[in-house]
Amino acid sequence: MSNIKDEILEIISKALEVDNKKIDFDSSVENVDEWDSLGHLSILVSLDKKFNGNLAGIKEMASVDSVKSIFKILENNNLI
Repeated sequence: MSNIKDEILEIISKALEVDNKKIDFDSSVENVDEWDSLGHLSILVSLDKKFNGNLAGIKEMASVDSVKSIFKILENNNLI
């Protein structure tokens, strides 16, 4: 995995206030208890800071429910 992907996983784990070993490519709303509505908002704010406000205009980010979907949207928008 590239450094940017590791950094994104770290951002997500910090946003959810969980150990970074708990967050991986298969993490989602379904298997991370801390990924509730507040956790989701925290993820979005943290990632938006990382990408200098470029996530605010990506409507699909509001409905992400997994790390895979986050990476897919970031890749589709040429952010990673």
